[in-house]
Amino acid sequence: MLQENDKKKVIQIGDLAKRAGISVRAVRYYEELDLIIPTGHSVGGFRLYDEENLKRLQVINFLKELGLTLIEIRKILLAKKEIGGDRETVSFLQRVFKEKLGLVEVKIRALSKMKNELSNALRILDSCQSCDHKVLLDAICCDSCASLNPRDTVPRTFEVILQ
Repeated sequence: MLQENDKKKVIQIGDLAKRAGISVRAVRYYEELDLIIPTGHSVGGFRLYDEENLKRLQVINFLKELGLTLIEIRKILLAKKEIGGDRETVSFLQRVFKEKLGLVEVKIRALSKMKNELSNALRILDSCQSCDHKVLLDAICCDSCASLNPRDTVPRTFEVILQ
C-alpha cells in the first residue's frame, strides 16, 4: 500500500519485505546494521520506506547471492562514507568484486563439469532405455555399446555404479 509522505511514495515494512522477498525480521535486522534507514514514520508510528530502500534491499540480496557476508555488504554500502575518497572507494570495490568474480568463475567451472557429467549419464541412460541386453549398465556386457565407447566417456558416476 503506497502512501504519500512529504510528496514521496512510501510503503510500510511488511510491504517492503514482501516486495524485496525477505522477512520483516530481516528488514529490521538490516536497519540495526545500518544497511537501510526508514524514510520516516506514519502518524501511527509505523516505519515507512521508499523506492530507494527497496533498491537497496535488492542490491543486498544480490550481494548475498554472491556469497558476501552482511559485514562485507555493510562495508560496501557504507564504503563512500567510511573510506572517504572516491578513488579509495573505487579501489576497495574493485578488490572486493574481483575476488568475488574469481569465486564465481570457480563455481561456474565446477557447475560446467557437473553439467557434462549429467549429460553423459543421460546420454548413456537414454541408449540403455532401448537396449535389448538382459543386464543394463554392465560395462563388460555393454562393451560393444556405442554409448559406452570410448571408455573414458563413461561418467565417474557410472564407474562407481557399474562396479
